[in-house]
Amino acid sequence: MQIELSCSCCANRFVAPPEATADEVRHIMAVEGPGYALGDGETFEDMIFTSLTDRGYISCPDCGELVSVSEESLGRMAMELLAQW
Repeated sequence: MQIELSCSCCANRFVAPPEATADEVRHIMAVEGPGYALGDGETFEDMIFTSLTDRGYISCPDCGELVSVSEESLGRMAMELLAQW
């Protein structure tokens, strides 16, 4: 399964497998864009979780609006955090 970051304002989206390493995610972002500012972590899932726990949101790199995160594999803790925002 994949995790997707998507912006409803400008239709920008980024997808990577949840088990992708941080290096793989950075490579995908560099090649395919967009360059979301994500937190530290060993996997894409960890990077999203860190971003949400540190800042509480992830912004679209194109328009600055908040992006939505979708995927069942994010885990219970991440989904509970998202529900609070």
